Amino acid sequence: MNPRSTLRPSLVAVAMLGAALLAASAFAAEEREAANAATACLRRSEIKGTKILDARNVLVTMRDRSIYRSELAKQCPGLRRGSAMSLTYNDNKLCAGSMFTVLMRAGASSNSTSVTVPGSNEHISVPAPALVPGATCQLGVFTPISADEVDALTAATEEGQRSRRRGDRDAVKTEAVEKVPPASR
Repeated sequence: MNPRSTLRPSLVAVAMLGAALLAASAFAAEEREAANAATACLRRSEIKGTKILDARNVLVTMRDRSIYRSELAKQCPGLRRGSAMSLTYNDNKLCAGSMFTVLMRAGASSNSTSVTVPGSNEHISVPAPALVPGATCQLGVFTPISADEVDALTAATEEGQRSRRRGDRDAVKTEAVEKVPPASR
């Protein structure tokens, strides 16, 4: 038997195994990179808080101080900076596609909150705002975002809100006119 003929199939098998391992390794690296780029779900126990930037952008801050941006597919009516929202969790996870309800402030409620008066130990009871359900919308995929990106996005959404406010661009311009006396006949 020729040693070359038995060696060839072994080399081919080793080459094929090496190629398969290389492909699997590249696939696993791509999966890890994709997982870092966008996350479908976040665990409820790891979420520290949320911040609404505008009608399409919600930031989720995690306990490890990482921040995720959920960009909604379309604007959510009534959702604006400082709004409250009620999130829906599935299996203790907040996922892309999860529904949330915008909570609208509707005056004072019968509920009250105890507040400490600054500079003293006196506690007073203050009426809490009443919240009523508004629009129900859907969260987008969670994308990791750096602190610099948060600052830039916050500034951009503030600028967008400022430009939509009524200002000099909508003001009615008036000019003084001189009244001409009627011509005498």
